[in-house]
Amino acid sequence: MVRCLLNRLHMMLAIVFVMVGPSVGNMANGQETAVRRTTLLVEDISKSMDFYQRLGLMPWYEKTSRDTDDGGVVGANDLPLTADPKVGRIVIMRGNHDRIGMIGLLGYERPPLASARGNLMGLGVGDIIIMIETDDINFVYNRLQETGARFHTTPERFEISNPDGSVRDTGYRMFVYDPDGHLIEVSEPTEREPG
Repeated sequence: MVRCLLNRLHMMLAIVFVMVGPSVGNMANGQETAVRRTTLLVEDISKSMDFYQRLGLMPWYEKTSRDTDDGGVVGANDLPLTADPKVGRIVIMRGNHDRIGMIGLLGYERPPLASARGNLMGLGVGDIIIMIETDDINFVYNRLQETGARFHTTPERFEISNPDGSVRDTGYRMFVYDPDGHLIEVSEPTEREPG
């Protein structure tokens, strides 16, 4: 059973797409840069969509492609995949902002991708933690409990200090795994330093 669970959770690879342009982000070296979307390779897109909808994200874009379509399977020619899939599906989930902070869910079939991840019992180099902010962490916690989600921690108070010891941010946060084993930090800030 553990081996089956490990094999199932092995289906993880995160690709961060960075958008460079004048419309969003902070100035760095004379150009504006923002992380627009993080795309996760997932085993079951429907299950992943349900998970992220319970976090408050909504589907924004969806496309299924086949190897017989013009251009072939989405990403198959561009990404170093562990298989040669015949069907690909991408769903982009977004929160309140229409340009940044999106999560893409990318899945492949016939055959599914093999895992590119080794140790699923702890985090290591190459793993990711996605942080999602909400205004009601208890609501999100209860919705995720309904699905049987695996929690690393339940909602608990946090405090972040500045180097001088003054309090910068306070609130509540929890850590939960999505259906493919990606660690998600869910945060509800209660107080923030301006700026």
